Amino acid sequence: MFLFAYASNLNPDQMKERAPGHRLVGLAVLRDYKLSFPRYSQLWDGGVAGPQLAHGEELWGVLFQVTEHDLGRLDAYEGFRAAGDPHNDYERQQEYVELVRCDDGSIPRRMRAWIYFARPSNPQPPSRRYLDSILTGARAYRLPEDYITRLAAIPVGDGATSEPA
Repeated sequence: MFLFAYASNLNPDQMKERAPGHRLVGLAVLRDYKLSFPRYSQLWDGGVAGPQLAHGEELWGVLFQVTEHDLGRLDAYEGFRAAGDPHNDYERQQEYVELVRCDDGSIPRRMRAWIYFARPSNPQPPSRRYLDSILTGARAYRLPEDYITRLAAIPVGDGATSEPA
């Protein structure tokens, strides 16, 4: 099965820990979506990413082949219990992504992949640590330079939760 990684799961070290059986398929793009930070994470001390519908935009990432076991481990990390569970932090659903650079030399094509969609909850800017994790992966997998430049320009929060007084 395939997984589209677009945020901290781009980080090679994080993916080795979370999904040790994964294999890189290649560079991919989710058309008509953009990166947003719709939910707060205590772990990252700031906003965490999710795809947001945005006509004409592109969300870049990589396509991994993952095992059933690895997908279960990723589900636990992403706070996904079951489809439609009201306690999910993320929903996992299948969408088509465009595989634009294949690491095995095959031809570019559209592929159906699992994608984690964040459930909005206390949206905040990402922490510096979280954004750096995304940038590490974006650079490691050679996402388009203009996209990396846009990622690097995302404002970061101060790490403090903006709870009502």
